[in-house]
Amino acid sequence: MTPTTAIEIRGLTKSYGDQHVLDGVDLTVPAGTIYAILGSNGAGKTTTIRILATLLQADSGTARVAGHDIKDDPMRLRESISLTGQFAAVDKILTGRENLTRVADLRHLPDADELAQQMLTRLDPVDVG
Repeated sequence: MTPTTAIEIRGLTKSYGDQHVLDGVDLTVPAGTIYAILGSNGAGKTTTIRILATLLQADSGTARVAGHDIKDDPMRLRESISLTGQFAAVDKILTGRENLTRVADLRHLPDADELAQQMLTRLDPVDVG
């Protein structure tokens, strides 16, 4: 994994009994990109994400996220990522900017307002308040 790689997966497998969910997945996601995993129900999207977030163990293969090996360095990996499901837990009373600032505050990140502005500039949303 190079400093320009955010996620690197090699030969990732996972089975539930006789059901092979992941069969040798390889994937490289460059740092600084926005990447989506799309597929039909049962394609292994959620399983892949759960393995990358260290919520589930792979049967075999390797993966690194933000420079951290999912098996050898799970605590540091968890400190460097955030994970949300398809239904984001945002406060609907707050604006988008306020929700971003709140998340930064909860993670004890310095300059929460500045970080929120950087995200808004980068993502270029239409209306966040």
